[in-house]
Amino acid sequence: MNWLLVSIFLFAPAIDPVKTARINRTKTEARKAYTSGDYKTAVAKYRYLADTLDVVEDEAMLNLANAYYLLKDTAHAFTEYQALAGSDKTEVRSKAQQQLGVMHHQKGQYEEAMANFKAALKADPANADARYNYEMIKRKLDEKKKEEEKKKNQDQNKPQEPSAYAKRLKAQADALAARFQFRDAQTLMNEGAKKDPSVMYYKDFIDRLGEVVTIDKK
Repeated sequence: MNWLLVSIFLFAPAIDPVKTARINRTKTEARKAYTSGDYKTAVAKYRYLADTLDVVEDEAMLNLANAYYLLKDTAHAFTEYQALAGSDKTEVRSKAQQQLGVMHHQKGQYEEAMANFKAALKADPANADARYNYEMIKRKLDEKKKEEEKKKNQDQNKPQEPSAYAKRLKAQADALAARFQFRDAQTLMNEGAKKDPSVMYYKDFIDRLGEVVTIDKK
């Protein structure tokens, strides 16, 4: 039996030295612009890397997102951070989640911010900034919850606004007190409170009447 021998040649993809040089030069220029605070140029260079040279590296895209953020272009920054929040690189993922948390916090979206900081810590427990922000937001939410509960309790304990009937009763009790008929005034208010709870809006007045009546008994 004759065997047909087939030689298979594996060709490595051709490397374009010109493109490689352009990529390396653009990376250097982008990094230099970013570190020097020229964020507008940095954005342009990183965008050129990604859109024209097809170089999409997480570290470069994180710098792009940061540059957008520092330029106050929050819409583009948020989009880039969101894309990086699923990065396979834990450090990049942690930083992206951290920045999303910062942006949510700035919008007053504390629950969302807390979730982002928690995700940042899960990706990288050594992320000290994310830990500090998480604890700060947690304290703020706890304080907010306590204030809401305090206000709720105050509202529940706040006397009901007096009705027209209660106001008339108070005027009558004032007239009786002016004639030193404190016991009659007290009785009038107490009996009125049984019919209309809003009379207790004047609880301090009723208590003072009770004190005067007690003194008269002595």
